[in-house]
Amino acid sequence: MKDFRLYRWAIFSIICILYFFVCLHRLSPTVIARDLALSFHADAVTLGIIASAYFYLYAAMQPVVGYLSDTTGPRKVMSLMFFISAAGSVIFGLAPNATMAILGRALIGAGLAGIFIPALKLFSRWYRPNQFTSLTGVMSTVNGLGGLSAAMPLTYLVVFLGWRGSFVVIGLLSSALAVLTWIIVRDTPEDRGWPAVAVEDVTAKPDEKISLLQRFTTVFGNLDFCLISLASFLFWGGAVTFQGLWAVPYLMDVFGLDKVWAGWILMAWPLGFAVGGPFLGFLTDRFDLNHKKTLLWSLGLGVPAWLLMIVLHEREHLVIVVPLFFLLGMIAGGMNPLTFTIVRDLFPFRLMGTATGLMNTAGFFGSAVYMPFTGFLLKGTASIQPGSYGLEAYRMLLIVFLLSYAIAFVATVLLVNRKVSRTSLT
Repeated sequence: MKDFRLYRWAIFSIICILYFFVCLHRLSPTVIARDLALSFHADAVTLGIIASAYFYLYAAMQPVVGYLSDTTGPRKVMSLMFFISAAGSVIFGLAPNATMAILGRALIGAGLAGIFIPALKLFSRWYRPNQFTSLTGVMSTVNGLGGLSAAMPLTYLVVFLGWRGSFVVIGLLSSALAVLTWIIVRDTPEDRGWPAVAVEDVTAKPDEKISLLQRFTTVFGNLDFCLISLASFLFWGGAVTFQGLWAVPYLMDVFGLDKVWAGWILMAWPLGFAVGGPFLGFLTDRFDLNHKKTLLWSLGLGVPAWLLMIVLHEREHLVIVVPLFFLLGMIAGGMNPLTFTIVRDLFPFRLMGTATGLMNTAGFFGSAVYMPFTGFLLKGTASIQPGSYGLEAYRMLLIVFLLSYAIAFVATVLLVNRKVSRTSLT
């Protein structure tokens, strides 16, 4: 049993390391936005397209990744896809123009799409069902750490190596991690000779084959799934777009900060993310809290937070902006374990990869849509100088994010949240 637990922790550690890079790449454009604008003579729309290329491919690959996780196994998916992301990082770092930068970001997004959903599949096989929310909460902490690294540490790395050298180094390191994943990770305890930890309802037929069309029809035929996916589209569209693209320019243009100080303040967001995931995950697992109500409380706090951000603009207001960033980060961190646990409970294990993959598609498709859309909105305003915008321009974006959270709240209210029955063997 001791060897089993040690091996399980080894797999979990590998997953966390890979997911760290998922989040680092996701939010890195906000640090290098000004560098990209200068390197490629890019306006706000072009910057939005470069940043969003990650999310378009990440979102598009989610159904494929979910299906492959259910059919060929998480180990193969994670190893191959992370290697693809490594190649994308090198291409991005060496890109001679915006087109190649978009291609590099797209490959990064496509490759990193193959980490989180296979990880959830592994959790469902290596851990008991009542540990799932806590585990996804820890993943939110890793997400937060990746976000922290995409703020201040990446800023210093870019200062030291340049933005190009930084991404080439990240790509080479990622290649080594892809090989390590293939060596260590196994799909189930049975692959190592240990008994299964948890299975679905014993009435299920383990050899039953489900076509891709049947999977999609079953998943999209569930109204709760559609509502939680809509909420994810709106929430992550706003949260990731602000944190991952416009937060640093916002702090620099509205409050007059330099890039280093803006990077320091931005760290409050991923720090809140790192705290919010495990905190809400532990609370819901430990006290058996209702996931829908907890999610509503989180979204409900986000609406006034964005409303307050709209009126803040003086340098002394930064003392309020920092805790608001932390709060919004906590809300985002808690969103992850809550939404994925809700979706997990809607479907049997044999559909879990497909369902979570499709729901994840909604969230990242939201980011893919919001980034160029908000860039288009900014481009329509008067710029202070190339790549810089005024207070009213950013207020317009904040209103968009406020409305997104409000509509996501309404969609969550409509959830019925029915669950399938499961049986744990331990």
